Amino acid sequence: MKSSNFYKIVLLLALPVALLIHTSCGWTNPEFTLTVVVGEGITGTPETGTYVYKEFEEVEYKYEFQEGAIQPEIYLNNLRKLTLEGTLVIYNDITLTIEQIDIRREWTLFFYQQDEDDTEWKITFTGPDLRSGTFSDDREYYGTWEVTGSNDITFSYDNWGDYVFTGTLSSLSGNWSGEGQTGTWYLAQES
Repeated sequence: MKSSNFYKIVLLLALPVALLIHTSCGWTNPEFTLTVVVGEGITGTPETGTYVYKEFEEVEYKYEFQEGAIQPEIYLNNLRKLTLEGTLVIYNDITLTIEQIDIRREWTLFFYQQDEDDTEWKITFTGPDLRSGTFSDDREYYGTWEVTGSNDITFSYDNWGDYVFTGTLSSLSGNWSGEGQTGTWYLAQES
């Protein structure tokens, strides 16, 4: 019996010593920064700001867009995500950007037609706002584009037959028709 009491006493004394050594050596969970940028026309949590979390802490996020706004997109450290609700596990510094989809930049357009080789070309969308403008491609064709509702896009060529592309901003893809033919398309962002 005396030996079991001895082990209990040693254990009771060793535990505080181990905790003291653990905290004095800096063996604590590191902290990381979550920077959140919420764009115009979007509400949700966390709000715009800078937050500090311990490593492996979970942070829930959820965003909605106001009526009249365009479908938002979320970037996690500049990588596009599609979901407006989820959980982040903090294991490094993170920048979370939530903004309305802005198509005004250069893209690679992938053009598919049944029984034909797929084709790709560079296309650049420009305009005064997020809802409409003009575009041109590296083949010297051009036209106009328009976003309707919160997520639908149409772009029509002015000098390439009667080609019209319809689709959604969130998927950056859709269908096309022109000169009696049809197919599918999608956009990939330039690096």
